[in-house]
Amino acid sequence: MAFQHFGTSISCKFLFAWLLLCAQLGAAQEISILGANGDLHSIDPSTGEGTYIGSTGHHTYLWNGLAQNSQGQLFAAYGDWLPGYSIYEINPTTGTGTFVLATSFTGIGCMAFGPGDVLYIGNDPKFPAGGGIYDLYTLDLASGLETLIGSTGIGAMLAMDSFGPDLFGHSAGRGLSKIDLATGLGTDVNLNFRGRRGPTASMCFDDNGALYFIDDALWMMDRDSGLRNPVDWISPFGYWGEAVFREGPTPNFALWLDGTAGHYMGAKMTGATPNSQVMLMWAKGEGGPTPIPPGLPCPGRLMDLNSNMGKVAVVNTDASGSATIGPGPRRVPVEAAGLVWLQAIDVSTCNKSNRIQLRY
Repeated sequence: MAFQHFGTSISCKFLFAWLLLCAQLGAAQEISILGANGDLHSIDPSTGEGTYIGSTGHHTYLWNGLAQNSQGQLFAAYGDWLPGYSIYEINPTTGTGTFVLATSFTGIGCMAFGPGDVLYIGNDPKFPAGGGIYDLYTLDLASGLETLIGSTGIGAMLAMDSFGPDLFGHSAGRGLSKIDLATGLGTDVNLNFRGRRGPTASMCFDDNGALYFIDDALWMMDRDSGLRNPVDWISPFGYWGEAVFREGPTPNFALWLDGTAGHYMGAKMTGATPNSQVMLMWAKGEGGPTPIPPGLPCPGRLMDLNSNMGKVAVVNTDASGSATIGPGPRRVPVEAAGLVWLQAIDVSTCNKSNRIQLRY
């Protein structure tokens, strides 16, 4: 993981300008993620670097699920199949867990707030026998009322989050599915792609719809195809429960890919300056930081790319601050997988996105 902060002090005028630039470049975006052991961590969405926040104070059973409502409150599920699960509110600053209510659920795997701050619960009715198909419920935190919507048709659904009117779930063997809020049924967004099998999975959307996936690494996932490419390893690694994205004072500038090496590929960016431009850079091999050379936008800005980096394209952003490059017009060589890294920069603010690696 290569990144650098720098600055100097020449005059009050220069210092003010530098502080203003830092405010633009250093917007505090974070992913809050809860370990199954009850420890809350913060993950940098640009690098995957983790920071311990604090303990819930409850470690007898497992923590499965973390959800954030529109007011920024965090709630999580704590328990096991014998005692059942209870819902706790989690302090995002200290990690402390405060009891809210007990439920009848015995196999909560994931939870998320959807439209209207409705809390959705994914519960495995066969847990701990395994192989169960998850049911979708709503849970009213004020009354404790549990309402069955229906079967998702998905097994091993350990992660769930919503964006706009849509609810998504992720299964280790199935990948990403869109879940019907009226029936509970999940529809695989890409039948040709299966998710990585592993003991831990978390995912979360930022406010612009960029989708982050976490297992032993931090990935950017395309919600239309379910395909993902890595940002970096998670440090330190944990047996994770679920994650939520906590926005900073400025929009989160995110880059992800539409496709994988060996196919037609495109790049998608959100959170940039509206009606402006973004520049996409690439490099072979891991390395950096490397300054943008003279003659290009934001010269001297340090990018998290190797010194052989070059420009892919400069493209216009729309009124929402989003931009798309591709897919195509040529297939990306298979040999680029694991070798080529990409990163974008906002031409107006010189704010840079996460970097991302091409994969199969």
